[in-house]
Amino acid sequence: MKPEQLLKISALAGKILLENGAEIQRTEDTICRICETYGMEEASAFVIPTGMFLSFTADGESYSRIMRMRGSSLNLERINRVNDISRRCVRQPMPFEEIMAELLQIQQTRNYRPLYVTLAGGFIAMFFTPFFGGSLTDALAAFPIGMLTQFLVQKCEQAQINFIVRIIMTSVLLTAAALLLHQFGLIRNTDSVIIGSLMLLVPGLAITNAVRDSIGGDLLAGIIRAIEACLIAVAIALGAGVTMSIWLSVSGGA
Repeated sequence: MKPEQLLKISALAGKILLENGAEIQRTEDTICRICETYGMEEASAFVIPTGMFLSFTADGESYSRIMRMRGSSLNLERINRVNDISRRCVRQPMPFEEIMAELLQIQQTRNYRPLYVTLAGGFIAMFFTPFFGGSLTDALAAFPIGMLTQFLVQKCEQAQINFIVRIIMTSVLLTAAALLLHQFGLIRNTDSVIIGSLMLLVPGLAITNAVRDSIGGDLLAGIIRAIEACLIAVAIALGAGVTMSIWLSVSGGA
């Protein structure tokens, strides 16, 4: 395989992993394994959540590439399929055309249907609400709010809205929806419904990867992801807090 081709497939594999929630160590290891499988020397990768740098030496010449990452999501199926390609390459090197076709297919694979994701958001909010002290009535009322929250998240992602703006907008709307349902007497414990719905926005992936990357020695990546998690938490609190403050001031504390 030509060095330029190897650079292209290793960069694409790393990009798919990083954009779908893989930890830093896994991404770097996959890139290096693919390069070393095809006889490249001094294969090295430096990955952070916002960028990727890789290089190797072939026939005395150095090859390198820099890629900028914008946004990430969670798709364990894509991560697993890229890892499978990496393992198969180590056992038996594959031709460039075959690997490239598989990687492009993985990259273009659709996630779950929007309807299923929206329904899942409703169930998550419904089941979290009793955990925070809500009644059965509150849990049932949280279901449509959770669906609304997940629907808005998907639409904002499609529109490529900044994640901070997206979180603030979504938390504002779900808080307002809960307060309106409370006003109509459909909710007793407003706080439980709001918190249960906000769990959909909690940055669990960012927190988990921040801890894992830090423990693994990737301190820069851990700090970046920890900052991302803190910014999301601030955005959630800002959206919900401002909405409740405005509601209380307008309604006179009711």
